[in-house]
Amino acid sequence: MTTCPICETPMKKEKRELKKGIFARVEICPKCEDEWIDEKGYEALYNLFTRKTFKIGGSLAVRIPKEIANVIGLKEGSEVKVAVKEKKIVIEAA
Repeated sequence: MTTCPICETPMKKEKRELKKGIFARVEICPKCEDEWIDEKGYEALYNLFTRKTFKIGGSLAVRIPKEIANVIGLKEGSEVKVAVKEKKIVIEAA
């Protein structure tokens, strides 16, 4: 069992539903009530959202999962900014 990085209280492990149908094992600080996910759990969630590119006209496109779009408030017709940072594509709501 690890300790909370904020208050150093021993953490408790629980299985939590992060979104409907998406579960992860998280560590919870009983004092701070902060939740933490381990690297293995993060990787599993990260891999749930792997997508393939496809061609539209002369461009490449990627579908953005609804769960991710909802987090930043993207809807059909929303304007976004696209950039490259540290060899990663960054998409943010305009």
